[in-house]
Amino acid sequence: QKNLFSAMPAFLDPFDDVKKYTGWNTDEFSSLSALPMFHISAMTSLVSWSITGHSINLCNNLKYFYRDLGAMHSEVMAVVPVLLKSIYSDVMKGRRARLNGVWNPCGSSAMFDGAMLAELAQQGMMITQVYGMTETCGDGAWNSSQEAKHLTSVGHVDLSCEYKLDDGELCMRGDPIMLGYYKDPEGTAEVIDADGWFHTGDIARVEEDGYMYLTGRKKNVIILGSGENVSPEELEGIVGKCEAVKECIVKEMGQKIGVVVYCDEDKQPAVRDFITEANRTLPLYKRMSAVEFRTEPLPRNAMGKLLR
Repeated sequence: QKNLFSAMPAFLDPFDDVKKYTGWNTDEFSSLSALPMFHISAMTSLVSWSITGHSINLCNNLKYFYRDLGAMHSEVMAVVPVLLKSIYSDVMKGRRARLNGVWNPCGSSAMFDGAMLAELAQQGMMITQVYGMTETCGDGAWNSSQEAKHLTSVGHVDLSCEYKLDDGELCMRGDPIMLGYYKDPEGTAEVIDADGWFHTGDIARVEEDGYMYLTGRKKNVIILGSGENVSPEELEGIVGKCEAVKECIVKEMGQKIGVVVYCDEDKQPAVRDFITEANRTLPLYKRMSAVEFRTEPLPRNAMGKLLR
């Protein structure tokens, strides 16, 4: 495969855009770490910020997130989707004081809703996104551009690695890549090929301006009997635009594409109508023909990701 990133511009200092867009003094700041330390984003934030002299405030249980945030003024915070939604709700409902100074949520671990990011940026929040995995020691890409067309990008790649797309899957090779899974040669061989390329499992695209965008996970792709491939993340993004939807997850139900929606019971008819209208804009093979409702939050793992 051709290395698509060979002609990309040099990777910039992550804080160049922070200074450019805000004039903020990046020499001193405090960061709240609310994610578990086995999460690569939390670990790299802890190490990188502390060795450069910045303050790290620790919240060891999301149950006490607002209590700890209120007690410890913080400007920066690594966030996963569930945390960003809470921040978004506070900002848009005029409860920004609850955030006690947080204005730079740094997204990682999953794809974020572009409209939500844009609204937060319009409200004066500094939006950044990073891409990386435990297997890549957190290295991958960084995006601190505040231009609307770039907000949903995970950024420019890190020059410490080589990158390529293999049938749409992002592959990386270089010093930050792990040597292998501990005492698991079979598992290692499944993700690192004979040429040393680590197959991330993420489906990505790269625009002409060099910004990278994630579009889904390879293992999540639904392969229909017709041979068509459907990205559940794409459909979840569509359903999630309905204001009544709190959470949703798209999956195969028998021979159908289905969606499980968490919303208030009295909002279920409106959500069903929204999905019906959305289906009319989709190709036949992508249409969600089964809808299930829940009145309780969907199950998540310790990192805040929805369980499929």
